[in-house]
Amino acid sequence: MTKEILGYKYAFLQPINTPLKSHQGKEYEIWLFTIKNSEKLCIGKMNHVYCLTEEEAIHAVEQYRKKGWHQEMCNQLEERSIIAVNFTEENALNNFNIKFKPEDIEWFNEPVHITDQYNCARYNLLNMHSDIKGITAEDSDDLAIDLLDIGSSDLSDSEKETLVTARVGQGKFRRNVIDIWGGESCAVTLTNTKEMLVASHIKAWKDCETTGERLDGANGILLCAHIDRLFDCHLVTFKLKRSAYCLEISKSLRQRDLKGLGIEKDVELNTTMFKLGDEKRLKEYMDYHNHIFSLKEEQRKSC
Repeated sequence: MTKEILGYKYAFLQPINTPLKSHQGKEYEIWLFTIKNSEKLCIGKMNHVYCLTEEEAIHAVEQYRKKGWHQEMCNQLEERSIIAVNFTEENALNNFNIKFKPEDIEWFNEPVHITDQYNCARYNLLNMHSDIKGITAEDSDDLAIDLLDIGSSDLSDSEKETLVTARVGQGKFRRNVIDIWGGESCAVTLTNTKEMLVASHIKAWKDCETTGERLDGANGILLCAHIDRLFDCHLVTFKLKRSAYCLEISKSLRQRDLKGLGIEKDVELNTTMFKLGDEKRLKEYMDYHNHIFSLKEEQRKSC
């Protein structure tokens, strides 16, 4: 039986179920993924998913009850020994919080491997109006995702504030980066115009396993905004050569175009201010960045 109301199907998504109900009335594009043999696979997406208001959820539940669909679903849960108390309680938004049209579901012919892009099994909520062109870290709104993750965490307000300011390249993380590197200038161009500098994470924020890694100054490098973007997309990296970290540029970029931007191959980083323990952690973070850079270079070759 097709359960539709005026062409819409109704469902419940846990990412939308926030205490403040901040998603009500908004529209999103939802990417669907599954996990098989520890590999994350994107299998499709739902376009134009509308988040219900409480009144709309109540109306949907009433329609389902009138048509007998609500009881049918409760019976199906009970047949599988699942208690349907949340499905029968008064709060309609615990029954349905989204609606979508069947034709807006797009299943991929071949699953897209996204293990490297998303290191955790939790959902990520992407605003459908952001410039999403594919399932890659470069194209997704990583900052928005990470800030949403912080906002929905169980941390205290002060802890959330610390992490938010750190994530946008300011606050405690930026100070830690400056302290470890011994100055506030771009590691490549050496410009000290503060307004141009971004405290960039070497091991991406989303890949860090602890708050300590996310705030670690050894996991950061000050770069001009345009170089930060290339570094974040793994189009440039710094590889250890003869005891010095040298800039390596993706073969997909034209080096002569980059020279005018102050980006030249084999520029060396000055790590003389690093203490022994800090330098060891820097190497671990850089090795991580180098590994992803190499993987992406192989992908770019095949394109």
